[in-house]
Amino acid sequence: MPDNKQDRVFDGLAQRFQQKIYDDPRGAVRLAILQDDLEPLVLQAKQPLQILDAGGGLGQMSIWLARQGHQVVLAEPSAEMLQRAEAAIEQEGLQDSIHLVQNSVQELAAQGGGPFNLIVFHAVLEWLAKPREVLEQLLRCLRPGGWLSLMFFNHHSTVMRRLIAGDFDILRQGVVADHGQQGLAPISPLKPEEVHQWLRDMGMQVETWSGIRCFYDYMHYSVRKQADLGEVIPLEREYSRQEPWRSLARYQHMLCWKQ
Repeated sequence: MPDNKQDRVFDGLAQRFQQKIYDDPRGAVRLAILQDDLEPLVLQAKQPLQILDAGGGLGQMSIWLARQGHQVVLAEPSAEMLQRAEAAIEQEGLQDSIHLVQNSVQELAAQGGGPFNLIVFHAVLEWLAKPREVLEQLLRCLRPGGWLSLMFFNHHSTVMRRLIAGDFDILRQGVVADHGQQGLAPISPLKPEEVHQWLRDMGMQVETWSGIRCFYDYMHYSVRKQADLGEVIPLEREYSRQEPWRSLARYQHMLCWKQ
């Protein structure tokens, strides 16, 4: 069967994206682990970092990085997402710290953007038809010794969710990814061990590797609805770097530097 996957752009879905990703408690858990991993780098920098937030969506991470005193280029191919990001940035008064560009990763790499001290590439890889190829292109924008913060949707978690849901026929057919025509189900969920090898092959050294939402997404909805995030987040932190919990987490975060 031919592979007809195409990169996903979120025009027309910004509101749903906001509700499902940022306003949902799952977004708070995700952000807490990401900030834990990134804080030693961004808070201890001796001078402002030049940062690329590639596929930065609604600007949540760009705003947090700019608040720490850094200069950020937020690149996003969706005009609708970029408009919402611009409004949020203006509300925070960070227009001088965040530069907005409507570009895909491929366009940025082709234009020779950078070099950057840090590239943030969160929840984009799984929406690409050719994730490894695009990641390699993106790394051309990173200076030697620079850092990549890579978060992606975990293939193993997708399989586990289908097993729990009893979707046995789908798994027998080898169908894990979504077709990508609608909704917010990734088209290219990735195996963490494969991405780790890609990074090594591309001259990247992984320093921090965390699982994001190791257990929260697996909780029964009625239990999760009543759960106190004040209790959930410390436990997510505790298990985020422990196996086997890390490898089953909904997302994987790898912080690595370019050799």
